[in-house]
Amino acid sequence: MKLNSQLKEDTGYSWVMTRVEPASPFGHALVRNPKWYGPGEQDKLEAEFSRVDTLLNLMGEGSVLLESIIHILSEFHDIRNSLKRPTSAPMDEVELFEVKHFLIYLERLAEECGKLPRLEGLEIRPMDAALNLLDPSGRRLPAFSVENAFDPALERVREEKALVENALRQTEKKGRDDLMARRRELVLKEDRLELEARKRLTMALLRDRDTFLSTMEDIGRLDLVLAKAKLARRFCCCRPAITAEARVVAVDMIHPEVADHLKERGGEFTSVSLTLEQGATVITGANMGGKSVSMKSLTLNLLLAQTGFFAFAKAFSAPLFDSVSLICTDRQSVEQGLSSFGAEVAALGDVLRQEKGKFFYVALDEFARGTNPREGAALARALVEYLGRLNCVALLTTHYDGVSDAARRHYRVAGLGALDTAAIRKDEAPLDRLSRLMDYHLIESEPGEPCPRDALRVCRLLDLEPDLMEIFSKNS
Repeated sequence: MKLNSQLKEDTGYSWVMTRVEPASPFGHALVRNPKWYGPGEQDKLEAEFSRVDTLLNLMGEGSVLLESIIHILSEFHDIRNSLKRPTSAPMDEVELFEVKHFLIYLERLAEECGKLPRLEGLEIRPMDAALNLLDPSGRRLPAFSVENAFDPALERVREEKALVENALRQTEKKGRDDLMARRRELVLKEDRLELEARKRLTMALLRDRDTFLSTMEDIGRLDLVLAKAKLARRFCCCRPAITAEARVVAVDMIHPEVADHLKERGGEFTSVSLTLEQGATVITGANMGGKSVSMKSLTLNLLLAQTGFFAFAKAFSAPLFDSVSLICTDRQSVEQGLSSFGAEVAALGDVLRQEKGKFFYVALDEFARGTNPREGAALARALVEYLGRLNCVALLTTHYDGVSDAARRHYRVAGLGALDTAAIRKDEAPLDRLSRLMDYHLIESEPGEPCPRDALRVCRLLDLEPDLMEIFSKNS
């Protein structure tokens, strides 16, 4: 599965990725295109988690070695464009300098990584032959020039050129013309010899092109594992458990982007705990009760787990899905001229067609909210029943009654049911007041239990006009 930009943005995955801090260009490339570990790749994913665990433990011990490795990683330049050429096109001296620079730091990185505990499936190896080719003197200086050692003829030409130039410095006008002509001949010959040397060096390096590219991939993987460990340490993330059964369990899970925004305003995120099984799980509750945040928290952490990141939770376990999808009611396909309802129906149709016969996860936020409430509720109920027949795990949020009737599990937002009117303060902004008094915890309920009725309380807390509230109260 390839994560598209809309899914990354809707779930908060993009926000998390901006907090991932690889040091090398190869690590950055992997962050932009994360690897998806699907069904059948559990061993590979567990190996990635183990590598993150190993480095996370070293960070906890205050390892200076990791700081050295991160510094070396920051010294790498992206030389892939220099390798994308025919063998007949020689590299110039700047490009050869960049390749030599890469190889020197690769040697240093391999030496430092050799001091680490074993990272299963990941090893950094130096490219000694290529480095010795560009550094025949063995001085390992991060500079490059076409040395005499690359061609014995170069030494002879340069020695003669030095003699001619010395003679020029000691010669008056008479006799200078012949010396200048000879010097021009020697300079041209030196240029030809240097060009031939660069051609030979380029051809030799390009024979190792595949090794260069695979080595860059390994450097990027090491860099990304380090970045994953730093992220997990910063946010106290947990290692996900990968299970064989169609069951997702999240304990004290958070959505880091929402939590960060709340913290800026002096609030605190209410952690989410819930369990999903094969079929559909439904979350009910009034608007502004946090249903969508709970759904996006779970979907985000599934995406993170299946791309090798630790989860933002106290504990998190899930199977490996072929795909993870989120269909949001607030996402409109303006370009196609569709309403929000039309856009989400089209998106649902795409998921059901593309994932037919596969094991998938799909989350639908307030599905069918954008159409006639009676028809919308009927369609949402039908969808819950239909998804229950498929090989999938689904999560739906709704404020419609009856949608959870056929659900495998049902959660409701605690909401404002236990509101203490004495806690209402008139001196705070209405939205801040609502956020403070709303109980965002999820309570597991029986399927079919009616949705909470909080709209009246919400309107009062948001200081809706008293006359309007009086009419609303009489008719509710």
